[in-house]
Amino acid sequence: MQLPLPEGETSRLESLTDLRILDTSREQVFDDVARLAALICDTPIAVIDFVDEHRVWFKAKVGLDLDDIPRDRSFSTHTILQLDVLIVPDPLSDERFTSNFLVTEIGIRFYAGIPLIAVKGHAVGTLAAMDRVPHLLTAEQIDSLKILARRIVHELELRGTREVRSPQQRLHLAPSRQPSASILLVEDNDNLRNLLQRTFEGGGFSVLSASDGAEALRLCQQHHGAIILTVSDIVMPQLNGLQMMEQIRLARPKDEVLVYHWLC
Repeated sequence: MQLPLPEGETSRLESLTDLRILDTSREQVFDDVARLAALICDTPIAVIDFVDEHRVWFKAKVGLDLDDIPRDRSFSTHTILQLDVLIVPDPLSDERFTSNFLVTEIGIRFYAGIPLIAVKGHAVGTLAAMDRVPHLLTAEQIDSLKILARRIVHELELRGTREVRSPQQRLHLAPSRQPSASILLVEDNDNLRNLLQRTFEGGGFSVLSASDGAEALRLCQQHHGAIILTVSDIVMPQLNGLQMMEQIRLARPKDEVLVYHWLC
């Protein structure tokens, strides 16, 4: 099957080269986003990749021990052709993916990917979640992936700005030393809250833990860093989860916060 190419492929490859991201070292900010994507989608595999002329190179990965794969046998080749999420519920029944490297060699049976649309409107790579068994995503999970994709693009844009200001940094791209991303966890059941906190901390995240909405609001006001995910029960004393989130959005209007609710 002939390799499908986006419109303006030459310009797209130039935009990718200008990012100076290919073959760079691991960086905490990208690793955090990949881990968060896997947690949100409840999948064992999540990646941030960039699509070069002949390969798909993985900048960050969870549950996958590969540096790159052939472009003509990848999901990303098709994801960058569109502006929205690509969901493949059964790659074995889709002729585009029956010879896909991840399908034939890794056993992937579910894929959801978001194109990373950088400068000049070119999709330079993808953020993707994958599973080895059939999987479903909710509308909330898909929306969360889109927000994470925008965060990646924002980081890429900041990276370009830093390099313009300090050209000597182009010769040495060291891993980011910024602190781990923070998650706000709100749950009135002590046992469940402690379990979730250990789970998130095991994934490398800093957790702000609250037993009710009022305490969560206090933590938000006292915390000076960004909060990238709020996980809350809907039914809680004092403020319910939906009321609490409205107040958090008012208190932190500059934060694009992912929200995850559940019913107990």
